[in-house]
Amino acid sequence: MRSIIFIIVVTLVINIGCSHSHPRERDSFFLRGNTKLEERDFGEAIHFYNEAIGIDSTFADAYNNRGIAYFEIGQYQQAIEDYTQALQLRPGFKDALYNRAHVFLQSNQYEKSLEDLNKILEVQADTSVYFLQSLAYAGLEQYEEAHAAIHQVLKLDSTDAEAWVNQGTLYYYQEKYQQAIHSLDKALAVNPREGNAYNVLGMIQTEHSRYDQAVEFFNQALAINPQQAYFFNNRGFVWLQTGELEKAREDINQSIRLDPQNGYAYRNKGIYYLKTGQTEDAVRVLEQAVQLNEKTEDIYYYLGKAYLENGQKSRACEVWKESAERGESSGEESWVANCK
Repeated sequence: MRSIIFIIVVTLVINIGCSHSHPRERDSFFLRGNTKLEERDFGEAIHFYNEAIGIDSTFADAYNNRGIAYFEIGQYQQAIEDYTQALQLRPGFKDALYNRAHVFLQSNQYEKSLEDLNKILEVQADTSVYFLQSLAYAGLEQYEEAHAAIHQVLKLDSTDAEAWVNQGTLYYYQEKYQQAIHSLDKALAVNPREGNAYNVLGMIQTEHSRYDQAVEFFNQALAINPQQAYFFNNRGFVWLQTGELEKAREDINQSIRLDPQNGYAYRNKGIYYLKTGQTEDAVRVLEQAVQLNEKTEDIYYYLGKAYLENGQKSRACEVWKESAERGESSGEESWVANCK
């Protein structure tokens, strides 16, 4: 199943100071940009930072803060370029290193994220840096290193509920379910309203086909955070398993409305179309799922199944072979049964 997300609790570092050795007009634009950034008016923030940089092209703080604004509107490459420029102007600029590591993480450039985080850790141990480090290692599926990093977070602050949840999530990915439950219980002891803990507990119950208990946990998660796309998607997957297809459709569609970039939701919608005999629609949305995230679990198996039911056996065999090469037993079994 594995439709899950690690918690990313990151506050990008905004610089607010101005130097009296520079023109007042530059500083005025910079401070106005900061105000707009705090108001989440990112377009205006960028405008004011542009003005400040136009007056002083060596203003590292303005590049850093403009990078945050670009990040917030999803323009990751522009954000990376601004953080890099800030670092060229001020080598070792911790705030820019941290912010660039975060955008690298969000854009799945995990090795680059780790490079920046390790530079910070060379001079300062910090829970937020270890936290991001654990996420980057998890993205690389280097779970022992991820555990080591999250252990550092909890060593420095044992009351960090989000860190306990992420430790539980790591154990979930490793199929160490009892350790996962222990970590998630720790999270809920610190914060009984940690919706992500209930979500992972629901995932564990789903893995054991205890669907009633899974739904209860997902309901608790949604009661706390009714805008979390992953919670809807995970509950929708359970409805697919129990044959309650209308409930599944509603939850999966709501998940896509909340997060149109979630490949797992498109995979689950493809499963819904397969179960309802809508094979052309199944092919369409499963191909979308691959485009969004080709690492989505069992995506090539389901896409092959859709191709086969849509009369495209040769394409089914191609993707099942891909699934087998990825080590997915379901795809390998289908390839052996239908294509060899």
